[in-house]
Amino acid sequence: MAKKPEKESKSDLEQKVWSAISAFEQILEAMPNDRASLDALVHAYEQVGDITKAQEYIVRLGNAIIEENDAEAGHEIIEKLRMYAKDDVKSRQLLGRMEVFLSDRKVAAAAPKTEVQPKPAKAGAVELRANFNISDELSFAWNLLEANELTQEEYASVVQDLTEMSAGESNATISVLHVLEVRGFKNLEKIIGFISKQCATPVISLASFDLQAPAVSALPLDFMLRRGAIVFESLGNDCLVVVMNPYNKQLRQEIEAALGRKCHFFISLATEFDQALAKVPQIISGKPA
Repeated sequence: MAKKPEKESKSDLEQKVWSAISAFEQILEAMPNDRASLDALVHAYEQVGDITKAQEYIVRLGNAIIEENDAEAGHEIIEKLRMYAKDDVKSRQLLGRMEVFLSDRKVAAAAPKTEVQPKPAKAGAVELRANFNISDELSFAWNLLEANELTQEEYASVVQDLTEMSAGESNATISVLHVLEVRGFKNLEKIIGFISKQCATPVISLASFDLQAPAVSALPLDFMLRRGAIVFESLGNDCLVVVMNPYNKQLRQEIEAALGRKCHFFISLATEFDQALAKVPQIISGKPA
């Protein structure tokens, strides 16, 4: 008897994903090159196991990225594109275009510039990409849905909010935790405890720390805002970092590689993250908050 509800739940989950797919495809009818919707559909079709449709949408997404001359976004999808290119002609053709596009942009970036851009403190050789990727947050929400930490209705609302926020021009951090807090999610404390345990990422209160310039200046401000991460303290040569999406392993790897230092990761309330981030410009400039 224990297996029957599980099967019904899985069926309900798939139905909810199909509802989300329908919503995103309606958006594309009005805005055929809406990258947030294209990205979301790649992820959604992967979830239901329709790789052919996922390939179709990643090709559309890749073409939109090239048309909009966004090299950072190209770097975000190229590994997945290589995976699909093994079995799909259109993906393979796009991969060739994308590699040429990224190569050309790399050459252009290497050309001498009259203005020297500041570098993050003690940054390594890896370049940090500041662009927001909605699929990371959709994956976060899906994990919570599968674990029954979100109901189907709550999941649908979170997906809708993430999509609307990413499609707008909001100069704010976009994350599942932000959406849940704004919506006044009644089980927020419980869900943060679940995330902390599942991701082995302790919860801390950023409000308890006296932020200092050497720590908070380790990452570029735009990266902190778009990717939801902030170095809030140093421990010897190690960095203590809050991330708003602890499921995003690639984000952790990028931060450690860029800083060239071992990092210990934590999560916090979205409001505390926003409050800490708002103080960063004043802290770095040395002006009183």
